[in-house]
Amino acid sequence: MMGVWRRLSQPQQDLLLAAVIGLVWFTALNLINDTGLRPQNPAVSVVTGVFLVATVAFGRRTPRTMLLVVSVLYPFMYAAVGTGLAAQLGLTIFGQPEISDAALQSEIHLVPLLVVGYLAASAGVRRVTCLFFTMGSLAGLMIGLPTVVAIVLSHANRAILYGDRYQKLPRDVASLYGYIDVSLFVFAEALICGMVLLGADARRRRKSVALLEERNAELVRLRAVEAERAAVAERTRIARDLHDVISHHVSAVVIRAQAADRVADQRPEVLREAIRWIIVSGKEALTAMRETVRVLNTASPNTTATAGAAGSSGVVGAAGAVGAVGPAGVVGSDSGGGTAPVPDLAEVARMGERLKAVGIDVSMELPPRQRQLTSATDVTAVRIIQEALTNVMVHAKASAARVTWQSGPQGELLTIDDNGSGGPPPVNVLETARRSETGRGNGLIGMRERATAVGGTLAVAAGPLGGWRVQAWLPPQN
Repeated sequence: MMGVWRRLSQPQQDLLLAAVIGLVWFTALNLINDTGLRPQNPAVSVVTGVFLVATVAFGRRTPRTMLLVVSVLYPFMYAAVGTGLAAQLGLTIFGQPEISDAALQSEIHLVPLLVVGYLAASAGVRRVTCLFFTMGSLAGLMIGLPTVVAIVLSHANRAILYGDRYQKLPRDVASLYGYIDVSLFVFAEALICGMVLLGADARRRRKSVALLEERNAELVRLRAVEAERAAVAERTRIARDLHDVISHHVSAVVIRAQAADRVADQRPEVLREAIRWIIVSGKEALTAMRETVRVLNTASPNTTATAGAAGSSGVVGAAGAVGAVGPAGVVGSDSGGGTAPVPDLAEVARMGERLKAVGIDVSMELPPRQRQLTSATDVTAVRIIQEALTNVMVHAKASAARVTWQSGPQGELLTIDDNGSGGPPPVNVLETARRSETGRGNGLIGMRERATAVGGTLAVAAGPLGGWRVQAWLPPQN
């Protein structure tokens, strides 16, 4: 039954409810008509029922119109039917009045005013307007009614029209006001005021619920966006980790293998030495890759979610990926928070040894070996050095490189120079770098994203050795 009701539109619900109320109202009047519960003037109850049904049927669709119509017409019709004014005007459809005084016939006859006040306030009509019309209408009904009676009696032959019933009613207004029940009047006014305020409160609560539903829908949408952003960040993190592990190790292996192949016929001992070196380097690459995969597989969903959420306050890179974290946090592959393998200074030194093995003389000035690399800034520094040296090895055609890592209160300053024969870098090389399907461009973009993610900067320019200089500044560690 409730499901059928909810599927109806608001006008359909109002009309159905009005029909039910009308059926109950007029059936009840008919049932009590021949009993001791019969009202003094049934015609007045008919008027009340008609206005009540109309108010319920149209009160929500046209609240201002119904407020005006009910507030003005209802007291007039009530007084006209209940005092004989309608008969004086020639409207005999209501019959002769059967009341013996000029008072309100029943408190239940206030229902149309109560309902229209509630519906109008609930629909958004200002409370002052609702109170003015409904309370004024009640005053007209309970105070103006004796006035109407006095006017009717002063111009009517009551003996002819109404028989003995009105013989004892005074004709002057002042005397008829004695029929007013002041306590009932005050109670009815307070009741109408309460219904209007209740309707205004119902509207306020509906607006609050609608606002909460709107905010909830927005939160759901933002949660979906955040989940997608976290997924993008996670994919980028995995790509970075695998790129760091594979690119550096495999590039060195390929270059060493190519060099050994060129001299294999003339110097077979060099080939055997290169193969032994490749075996060791390959094992290191496999170990590092397995460690990366192990960390990725064992990272808890909460850690991943935290990474995505923290990333939303970071920097979005050129591929739309969220940066690792701000300086105060740990996330993704660029942190020491346990979601990725953490390199150390010995690993940085081994990077230089790999370049020396392929014919590039590398000098390094690093912080003291006892320093623990646990912060996001430290790990970012290692990754930038690793990527810069990989670029030197693969693209620079260099024979020498120099790595300087200066650490102080102002932060970490990384400088990687090479003497590559390719010449100085193009102007705005970082701005023009783009990722491609072949992987070219990933190095520069990746280094810039790593530096930016922890609040640092990265620049690429011509270096003093004749090749490129990659210089990164990272903020002080917290």
